Amino acid sequence: MRKRVCVIGAGPSGLVAVKELLDEGHAVTCFEHSDELGGVFRAEVGSDEAGAYDSTMLTISNYMMTFSSFPPPENQERRYWSAAEYRQYLRDFAEKFGVGAVIQYRTDVLSISRNDSGGYTVEVAPADDPEQRVAHQFDAVAISTGTHRVPNYIDLPGQEDFAGEIVHSAHYRNAERFRGKRVLCVGIGETAADVVNEIAQVSASCTLSVRRHQPIIERYPGGRPFTNDAYTSHLLHSVPLAAATAGMRFGMKRNKTRGKTAAARAVAEWNSKNKHFFNHFLTKNEAFIHRVVDGTLTVNATGIERLGKDYVLFKDGRRETVDVVMLNTGYIEDFSILKDAHITDVRRLYKHMIHPDLGTGVVLIGWARPAAGGVPACSEMQSRYFALLLSGKKQLPDRVQLQGLIERQAAYENEFFHGNPELRTLVHYNHYMIDFSRVIGCSPWRPAVFLNPLLVHRLWCGSQTPHVYRLFGPHSDHRTARKTIMSLPPAFKVPEALLTMAVSGGSRALIAMGLMKPDPVY
Repeated sequence: MRKRVCVIGAGPSGLVAVKELLDEGHAVTCFEHSDELGGVFRAEVGSDEAGAYDSTMLTISNYMMTFSSFPPPENQERRYWSAAEYRQYLRDFAEKFGVGAVIQYRTDVLSISRNDSGGYTVEVAPADDPEQRVAHQFDAVAISTGTHRVPNYIDLPGQEDFAGEIVHSAHYRNAERFRGKRVLCVGIGETAADVVNEIAQVSASCTLSVRRHQPIIERYPGGRPFTNDAYTSHLLHSVPLAAATAGMRFGMKRNKTRGKTAAARAVAEWNSKNKHFFNHFLTKNEAFIHRVVDGTLTVNATGIERLGKDYVLFKDGRRETVDVVMLNTGYIEDFSILKDAHITDVRRLYKHMIHPDLGTGVVLIGWARPAAGGVPACSEMQSRYFALLLSGKKQLPDRVQLQGLIERQAAYENEFFHGNPELRTLVHYNHYMIDFSRVIGCSPWRPAVFLNPLLVHRLWCGSQTPHVYRLFGPHSDHRTARKTIMSLPPAFKVPEALLTMAVSGGSRALIAMGLMKPDPVY
C-alpha cells in the first residue's frame, strides 16, 4: 500500500518521519521553511527565529538523543553533545538513509485541507515569494514542525510602564548584550538554566523569578560518571511512585547537609522545596545553581506583583531595579495551517499524534515530550507506527476504542503531571515507550531474549535507550542494537540493583495490602 505522504519540517522529528516512511516504501515529500535541515539545531538561524544558543549542550546523552536505526559512532563514550555535534549527526543520518533527496527547502506550508478524492491538499509557497502558491495532493500528512516555534510572551502586570527591554529566550544566542545590565529572568527550565547561568556571570545584577521550584536533576547525578538518562531503566521504573517519592525526599534531606559539593547541597535545598518531585517535568540541567552558590544570582519564588518604569516589585514586598526582562516562558502551539480539525490539547490525541476525526490522514510527530528521556526517541516510535498504519500492516482501533484510549492516556498524564498542568506535551518516557513497543510489535521482552542472560541484565538494569526497541519487530537490526546496548554499562551496581528490587517488591506488597498509594493506571 504505497502512499503519497507529505512531511512538514526537516528537524529531528521530520527527518525520522521521512526515514520510516521511506523504509515502508511510501512516496515522500518534505517541505522545509529554511535552507538547511536540523530544526532549532540549524547553523544559520535568524535573529527573529527560535534556535540553539552559542553554548548549547544537549541535556540528554548522545545515546538517548540518537535514533535506534543510527546509534552514535562505535565505542564513543556516553556524554552530552553540543548543538554542532548533534547537527552533524542529523546530517549524517539524512545522508545514510537518503532523506535529503525528498526535502524541498525554502518552502512554506500555508494550509492543509481535505480534498474530494479522500486525500489532502497541501498549499505551499516559496519562502521568498509567498504569492506564488502551489497546491499538492497527498494521501496523508505528518506535521513535524516542532514545539519550539512560537515564543510565549506572557503579560506581566505593569509591563506597559516598563521603560526597559522585554526579550524571550527563544532569541537568546549569548550573554554579551546583557553585560553590565540589571536583569530579571522569569521562569526556569533546561534552556533557561543555561541562559540564567550565563547572564548572571556578566550582568550587574541578576534576579530569577519562579512560580515553583521545578525539580532539578544534575547532568551527572551524585558526581558519578553516568549521565542522568542512564537511570531510565526498567529496574528503576519498577519502583512505585510513592516509594520513589519517599526515597527522593529522604535523599534531598540528607544531601542538604551531606552533599559532596556546595552545588550538590544547593540542588538538594532547591529540590526539597518541591514535595512532588516526579510529578513535574524534570529540569536536567543544574547550571544556574552554581550562580546561586556564588551569589551572582538571587531567586524569588513569591511571584511578581508588578513592573514599574525601571524596577520589579515582588509579592513579598522586595523591589529590584531592572533594565531588561528575559522571559524563559516556553512556547505556544499553532496548528492554524490545519483546516479540518481544531487542536488545542495534544493530550486529546492518541499517543499525542492521532486526532479521532483525522485518523491516519493528518498526524503530529514530535509533540510527546518525556519528563526524563528524549523527544527524538518518542518521535521515532510515532513515525514507525504512522508508516506501518499507512502500509496497512497495523490498524487503528475503532473510533470508540480510540476515544477510550485517549481518555485513559489523558487521565493518567493529568494526574501524574499535576505539578505542570500547563505542559500538555509531557509524557512518562518509560510508560510511553513500553506501551508503544507493544502496539508496534518491537518490545524486547520475548522468549528469545532470555537465551542471552547478559542482554537481559542490560535490558533490565541499563537505560532504556531507543536502541532497545530495534532488537525485534519491523525493520529490526538485532546485531547493531544488541552491540549498542551491551556497550553501555548500567548505572546500578549489583548491591544497588538488589536493594532497588527489594524496595520495589516491598512497596508492591504494601500497595496490595492497601498501605501505600498505588500508581495511576496508564
